Amino acid sequence: MMHKKCPTMAAVLTPFPYHIESSAALSDAVALMHKHQLHHLVVMENGDIAGVLSERELQHHSAVYGIKPNDELLVADLCSQKIIAADINDPLDKVLDAMIEKHLGSVVILREGELAGIFTTIDACVQFSHFLKAAFHPDDIPDISA
Repeated sequence: MMHKKCPTMAAVLTPFPYHIESSAALSDAVALMHKHQLHHLVVMENGDIAGVLSERELQHHSAVYGIKPNDELLVADLCSQKIIAADINDPLDKVLDAMIEKHLGSVVILREGELAGIFTTIDACVQFSHFLKAAFHPDDIPDISA
């Protein structure tokens, strides 16, 4: 039996991700995320990756503290610094394992140390959907909406 080679991050990432400076107003980050329908925003500081701001963090902060993003908060006040980075040539399965182990919703993807993209749980779901469609005839996949 011949096995297929696992795709690398180059084949599955969201390229050229939007990013924002850690010193930017949180309201600017929220506006950027809404405008481009983003769930994760890479945070930069002095040209380096400083973290990731997620929609989940924004919702949690608002629910716990009742503070809306238009207050005097900065991106640095809320972004997660618990990030992992992967190389664009890393295999997808290894990146997924790291996401599972660390309970992360995104991984920053680098090419030669520079920001190349982001890989999120949504990207993982897209890949899994493609896998299922390729592995099974569409009639073999149960309709979960019923």
